[in-house]
Amino acid sequence: MKQFLSILIVPVLSLSASAQDYQAQAYLSKTDGENLQAWITAATKTAIRYKTSQVATDFTDASITDFTTIYLLDPPEYSAAVDLFEARKYKEAQESFAAFKAASKPIATLKDNQHTLSAFHEMECMRKLGDYEGLATALQSFVKEPLSRDFQIRQLDLYVMWDVVRTKSWDKLLLIASERDGETLPGDQRTQVAYCKGLALENLARGPEALVEYGVAITADSGASEEVAQDAALNSLGIYSKDVEVQAAISNWGTEEEEKNSPGYNRLLEAAALAKFYEKFLSVGKPLTEDYQKLLTFEAK
Repeated sequence: MKQFLSILIVPVLSLSASAQDYQAQAYLSKTDGENLQAWITAATKTAIRYKTSQVATDFTDASITDFTTIYLLDPPEYSAAVDLFEARKYKEAQESFAAFKAASKPIATLKDNQHTLSAFHEMECMRKLGDYEGLATALQSFVKEPLSRDFQIRQLDLYVMWDVVRTKSWDKLLLIASERDGETLPGDQRTQVAYCKGLALENLARGPEALVEYGVAITADSGASEEVAQDAALNSLGIYSKDVEVQAAISNWGTEEEEKNSPGYNRLLEAAALAKFYEKFLSVGKPLTEDYQKLLTFEAK
């Protein structure tokens, strides 16, 4: 059996020397009830090669079916990249995930392995940075089979939507985003869908409808999706600022021609409230422009 498994695992061992040095710390549970700590040095879809000590020179080849659980521990390099991602340092995180992805390729076939997770997070960095060209390229070579978490698999589907943003096909984007209206989505993914739908509506000259979707994008996960919420708010302020009736309300503010019951006056107050919300909660790294800062001066009388 060991000789047969070694034949199966030969393609993995043909990796570069640096890749062969990689060891994934794991806990293994065998079907007979035995539990052990191991360092996996290579894997295929059907077999793994592991050591029972990090410094051991001998190894064991075993079938995946010999284990009820193969639990991979997060190595420090991967955890550090995740910390950068959660700190919204997306460029640094992307570079760290790319480096670890290359190093951890020997375990790429295992369920929820950190090689695949690094590739996934690398694409998430691209999305958050607005690098839709890079995202489209990365998605072409991404192998999704090791992923098991629903939200990650669903995010891969949402990348199709972001690729349509890249091509600026607004009618198609509206169709794709609208198809998700009836779905139950976690807040960050509902934010993405609403933002993309708002973007499509705005570019199809349907500003009032776009404002509704942008509002969902800002609030769906309480602003936690900061980059999307920022863009949704700024796009909304742009729609308000281009509104002829809002412009008239600004011009007439404080004069005899001011009409407090007019649609333009009310939309101006909505814009002012949004600008204040943005200034207080969303402006980190992307402050309001001078034109939008002027909206802060308008308050209901």
